[in-house]
Amino acid sequence: MALKVGIPRGLLYYYYGDLWRNFFQLLGIEVVVSGTTTKQMLDQGSKIDEVCLPVKVYLGHVCALRGKVDWLFIPRVISVAPKQYSCPKMMGLPDVVRANFPDLPPMLSVDVNLRKSRFVLYRAVVDLGKRLGKSPWSSLKTWVRASRQIDAVAVKQDESVSGIRIGLVGHPYILKDSQISMDITGKLVRLGVRVIDVGDVPREEANSAAERLTKPIFWNYCQRLVGAALALIYSPRRLDGLVYVTSFSCGPDSLLGEMLGWHARKCNIPLLTLALDEHTGEAGLVTRLEAFVDMLDRRNKLCW
Repeated sequence: MALKVGIPRGLLYYYYGDLWRNFFQLLGIEVVVSGTTTKQMLDQGSKIDEVCLPVKVYLGHVCALRGKVDWLFIPRVISVAPKQYSCPKMMGLPDVVRANFPDLPPMLSVDVNLRKSRFVLYRAVVDLGKRLGKSPWSSLKTWVRASRQIDAVAVKQDESVSGIRIGLVGHPYILKDSQISMDITGKLVRLGVRVIDVGDVPREEANSAAERLTKPIFWNYCQRLVGAALALIYSPRRLDGLVYVTSFSCGPDSLLGEMLGWHARKCNIPLLTLALDEHTGEAGLVTRLEAFVDMLDRRNKLCW
């Protein structure tokens, strides 16, 4: 009977989930990914204080895998780029889980720290395979195969669509989780808005736009997000507005909001910031979106 490895559907799953799943499956390991976020998961994770909403959701997904798997895959991702770090709360996930949920399955965790060298990643892959009873060569070969199966698909924007164009800025673990974001993309679309998600910005364009910053941002995923947002702000096809979605109590994101506000004002682009937590009401969110879209519509009519 094949071993079962559980992967919580939260945080870095939205960056590397396909890669992780491919790797384990090619090793002959059965992968169980937790389902979509529910209110029950959010309530379970919210028992932990002093962490942001996405971390609470992640902890709820961890609890949802209880009794369903042999191992829980929770890597300690310290850094994925030179001279940068991941969020400290992401680094501490294995410790938070161990300290607060002792009745869970054994944890499968490795340290990923590419701040100095990419060879650390291969060492982590070997250690991971060894714990699953696989040889170093088999683990490395499988990782390469899994990586090659993840093809970056460029999303082409349909520039023929008319109407209000709004850039939607936020981490994928917020925007792609319908429980956290309350389907903000769908709400904007139903208001007749053309939504341009920062996740659709090619990596090369985001990196080029990030050079506008006076210095690189210390946090890797924030650097990615700002670069993609600046690519939208300074795009030849001008945005009518920008919606920045963040989670309450996220320190790095509060800094990003100030940066985006400065560049948006420079380009005369209205910015709406939405800080979400487990107490955010859907009715209030809808009201703010409707008011923002209405303001943009009136603004465009006055300009023309």
